[in-house]
Amino acid sequence: MVRRIIHQWRDWLLEYIGDDKYELIQKSNQSVFRTIVAKNDMDAENECQKIIKSSKEHEV
Repeated sequence: MVRRIIHQWRDWLLEYIGDDKYELIQKSNQSVFRTIVAKNDMDAENECQKIIKSSKEHEV
């Protein structure tokens, strides 16, 4: 199974890992922040944007 990067933000990577599963990875320490199930790349990206926004709100 081939992993591929779907989207890259400044501090995050969205990577497709197969079988409609994606991983949201923090670039600073290369740790998986969340695993997501989505029907396509665009849905995964939209979900990740919500997660990133939510995590930033909790940091403040």
